[in-house]
Amino acid sequence: MSLARSNRQRGHARSGASGGSSIRAVIARLDLPAINQALMGVENDWPRIDADLARLKIGRKDPFTAFLRANMLSAYAYLDQLLEQGIAPLSDASLEHLLLLNERVHYGTDAGLRVQYQAAILATVEKFSVNIEPILDWHERHRRHGNSPYKLAAETYVSIVGQPQLFVEGNHRTGALIASWINLYAGLPPFVLSVDNALTYFAPSAEIKQFADRSTWRGRRRIPKYRKSFRVFWEHLVERKYLLDACG
Repeated sequence: MSLARSNRQRGHARSGASGGSSIRAVIARLDLPAINQALMGVENDWPRIDADLARLKIGRKDPFTAFLRANMLSAYAYLDQLLEQGIAPLSDASLEHLLLLNERVHYGTDAGLRVQYQAAILATVEKFSVNIEPILDWHERHRRHGNSPYKLAAETYVSIVGQPQLFVEGNHRTGALIASWINLYAGLPPFVLSVDNALTYFAPSAEIKQFADRSTWRGRRRIPKYRKSFRVFWEHLVERKYLLDACG
């Protein structure tokens, strides 16, 4: 992919296959039926969740429909394929897949929708190309320093969701997938939206989107606060029940 070639030309090659990360233990694999069950619970209970979001002034989200659930499940399935292949998150080899995860969130596996929304896909590639490099550099620097996967995952999520966002749309959903990829590559569990954690997840995510702006002095000063608080959230709400018993 051209993005990966561009990084290597600038001397920023990043490890891309299994064995590339010093923190990696054993790559975890996903229990897709368990994930689907959790997402189905969100779909069925969405009217109550949406009402609570409005009541708490967190901000209403797009309705969690069967279409959105199917797209998210296809994105988790794609992530599981990447784990099977041993592709390291935020490596040169991962760049195309980061974009494809965002496409899965929006269009699932529907090739017709991809054709219909080609202009939106191209706009996303352009925005991604502009904003990905600082995230890659931060992750690589802190990975090499031996920071924990939880820290890498949570702070990467904040960088994706905070302004300027990495993608045109779908930053929360794709950010959670990418952060889960970091966890899973290190043998740790993923985050999956559920009835039990929905409000706890949406509240800090909404605040991060509104206030964590890397382009302003004030925003840069506030980012450490969100990174620290979101890491606490991340460690408490990732769950091993979404992993297959036999990982490797």
